[in-house]
Amino acid sequence: MKKLTQTLRPDGMHFALNGRPVGTACARTGAKDRFIPMMDGVVLWERTVDAPTEEMEMRFVTDYAPVYTMIPAIQYDGNRCMIKDYETVRAQKLQGKDAQLDIPSYYAGDRYAPTGQPYIIPYKAIAIPGATYSEGSEVAFAMFFPTDCMFGAISLYEEGGKMQHVSLWPDQSAPVPKVAERQRVNSYRTKGKEMTCFKTIMVFSVVERPRTAWRDLLDTAWALNYTLWAPDRTQEDLWDLGVSYAKTLYTEEPDGFCGFSIGMQWEQGAWRKRSGQKYEIGWCGQNASLAVSLLVHAQYHGDEEAKRMGLNVLDSWVRATKPTGLIPTHYDDNMYTNGYEKTIDACNLGTAAVQLWQGEEWAAMLGESRPEYARAADAICEFALRVMDENGRIGKSWLEKDLTPAVQEGTTGAFLTWALCEYARRTGRGDVLEACERSMRYYARTLTENGYTTAGALDIFTIDKESCMPLLKSALALYELTGKDEYLRHAVDAAYYLSTWQWHYNRPVRPGSLYDAMKFKLFGGTAVSIHGDMDPYALFYVNDLLKLSEITGDARWTERAAAVWRHGQQCISDGDYVLDGKAPRPRGAQDESSATGGFGWFDDAPSQWLVAWPTAFRLEVMRKWLDESGRHFTRVL
Repeated sequence: MKKLTQTLRPDGMHFALNGRPVGTACARTGAKDRFIPMMDGVVLWERTVDAPTEEMEMRFVTDYAPVYTMIPAIQYDGNRCMIKDYETVRAQKLQGKDAQLDIPSYYAGDRYAPTGQPYIIPYKAIAIPGATYSEGSEVAFAMFFPTDCMFGAISLYEEGGKMQHVSLWPDQSAPVPKVAERQRVNSYRTKGKEMTCFKTIMVFSVVERPRTAWRDLLDTAWALNYTLWAPDRTQEDLWDLGVSYAKTLYTEEPDGFCGFSIGMQWEQGAWRKRSGQKYEIGWCGQNASLAVSLLVHAQYHGDEEAKRMGLNVLDSWVRATKPTGLIPTHYDDNMYTNGYEKTIDACNLGTAAVQLWQGEEWAAMLGESRPEYARAADAICEFALRVMDENGRIGKSWLEKDLTPAVQEGTTGAFLTWALCEYARRTGRGDVLEACERSMRYYARTLTENGYTTAGALDIFTIDKESCMPLLKSALALYELTGKDEYLRHAVDAAYYLSTWQWHYNRPVRPGSLYDAMKFKLFGGTAVSIHGDMDPYALFYVNDLLKLSEITGDARWTERAAAVWRHGQQCISDGDYVLDGKAPRPRGAQDESSATGGFGWFDDAPSQWLVAWPTAFRLEVMRKWLDESGRHFTRVL
């Protein structure tokens, strides 16, 4: 139990935790404050005023100097690394492309640099409504809105060596930073509801290990807000829709290459396959994963068309192997090279290796011998072993033509760590296992020492969730390979960090918006990165959360997996799904992402980009749920 004490002072109520001072909930003239215990170390701060008002501020000032801060899905350690990392990448550019780069600010620091004004961030941009967190050397503090009083905003900034946690009403945003390629938009302030009672929830934590006490905030918000609606579809229906969309994306090019289009978009009055960067073996295109799923479908359903498509696609990628000995990661052009000429990248390569091994196995079950699939996967892993440095760093991307390193920083290299874990399992080689452990420890340190991971999303070099996904997979794999508890700890670290990107609440959407037409629910979805979009990419690690839950006996990981799964099956087209007055969407198609509406440039709207990966990930998850007949599923989330 935490021993939380409070002392009334002229400036407000002062709190101490286990005898260590934390800070003061500042008083306000004309307002009455009550502090109501909710859970161990959790207090509801309730403020009442006599006359209804739409404006209120509730401020908590820490006694400690902050050593780490977080606004879940928006800001990690003040995002101070972002400008530095972008400038590092800018300095390494080839081909004179520097002038084309747009360096975003991503709420870097706690103030808007041109004016020194602390940022005000709307509640709905944050994965926990209106959440702020700061950590001292011994204690930590967090605040967030209860869902019945969440239509406000927050500010989190340092002043005089202390951290200012501020809850504000009404909903507002100022000033809005530049984010990626989007133009800066005006600050906004909504018309709020006049109230006499305002609330915020305070979470007090002991710092037992640096940059981890925010887990109390996550666990509290999850326990208070957890909700799970009935699944939109049966597993059988999801499988059928996935196979249908994969077949729709299948394309045969005039040069003989066969691939799955990266997705469909609205052009010239129709849904059409994208005309540029059409084929990608992993990441957004997921060609290898879709091919394997069609082979699985062919094995269990006798579908000769699915067999032909799956084999044609994997055959095409392996035939495209370059003189370097590696397959390309993009068959045609490659938009996301961080300013370099065409590259290959760890994210795509790691995914490709894992799927190619599985492709060989399923092809054999179908009576087709494809040893070249495994050879291509092995070549990827031998490349990873060659480029890994003595610390365990592998790198993010390399020039396709000669494998010269392009970008080495970021956590994306862990996708190859994951592939190496499977290589170690398949070969039993001690040198490969040693390399896996060295690399896992390197990338795990980037999370534990920094409090974030970076550069998993290939089009932007940001703090994100995607770069941590292979840490979870690698840690679980190494725990199974070695039995060492350190890898189970790394898996829990990764799962918690990934959970900071997960939406812990629902909120009303604007009447008449596309969200409203979709009956869209936010709970359980995950932010793409620190730029305000939400997607179902967490489908990629649903089975990993389930495995972690089984190993630890901790039901929260099953709950989080179920929330991801339910969120990720919203608004899949049956073939007659019409949105925004456009023609019916293809059967099995789904939006890549949806805007949270948190920054003002989006208004509760989906991307209307019908990308390949949601289908691929759902099929990949369900492969492991098939029974011996291959026609029924052993798990329902």
